[in-house]
Amino acid sequence: MLRRAWLGAVGLAFVAAALGASMQGQEVSLRLKFSPKQIRIYEHQVSGESAMTMKPPGQQEISFATRLEGKVNHRERIDEVDKDGVATVTMTVSGNLKFEAKGFPEGPQMPPEIEIQPVSVRFKIDPLGKVSEVRMDIDELRNRPPVPAPISMLQMQGTSWQGLLLPEKPVKVGDSWDVSAKVDFKLEDRTLEFEVKGKARLVALEKLDGRDCVVIEVTADLPDTGKLFSELDPVPEMRENISAKMEGQVASKFWLDIADGLIVRSETSGKVNVTLTFKTPTGESFTMMSKGSFKDEQRLVKVEQEK
Repeated sequence: MLRRAWLGAVGLAFVAAALGASMQGQEVSLRLKFSPKQIRIYEHQVSGESAMTMKPPGQQEISFATRLEGKVNHRERIDEVDKDGVATVTMTVSGNLKFEAKGFPEGPQMPPEIEIQPVSVRFKIDPLGKVSEVRMDIDELRNRPPVPAPISMLQMQGTSWQGLLLPEKPVKVGDSWDVSAKVDFKLEDRTLEFEVKGKARLVALEKLDGRDCVVIEVTADLPDTGKLFSELDPVPEMRENISAKMEGQVASKFWLDIADGLIVRSETSGKVNVTLTFKTPTGESFTMMSKGSFKDEQRLVKVEQEK
């Protein structure tokens, strides 16, 4: 009797394994899906640290380290969807971060806790995840007190490439595809173009919170958004006195609900280097350099239809 039960259990295990293997080998067609006036709420647990160096004109070099962690929320409202499934989405980002600095120079100190005031971005995105246009109110950033570079990046995460570009053809576990893309970023009467280069791979089919999901890993080089620093200056003549370069790499893992075409979870880590230079009226230069890393764990907490 025991031997028969044991053999039965082994048989069931083999059947389950065979079913799992067959599912992993099946092809799936992946598309993002949008419903007009749908609201999606996400929570992020973020952390980051950086080593910063400042070179004021005529003074000694100053070096210090910063660390931040906290929660960031982002809200997506699907404003409209055209006949081709291209959605106009407004994303609003806000949150609170704890900030710590070691070796910070004397003078005004950063507060230990910083509130990220809501900042909204409007973008167009197709069912494959390609962002064709990004718009934001530039005054929304100009009228705020200065904050550390890593926090500024978090405020503007909604303006950057979303990190997930889906394949045009059906794919199965083990398949990979290119996720390089260009995005037009519109500021008032000016348009800036950014390019992301990367690769994606379907690594598994999993159930998450009762949802049938694909698990996708993405590695990408971040676009150089340094020109945004100069473009944010309200005085056009001053923009040529500001130069900036940003570069970095990210590695992400996404859980995408196949049926609903919805990202339900993601994990991202990366490294970012920033160099910012200001030219003074006397012709001298003030340089700031930052080398940092960050982590972001995102999860979907609510989906609802606006009444």
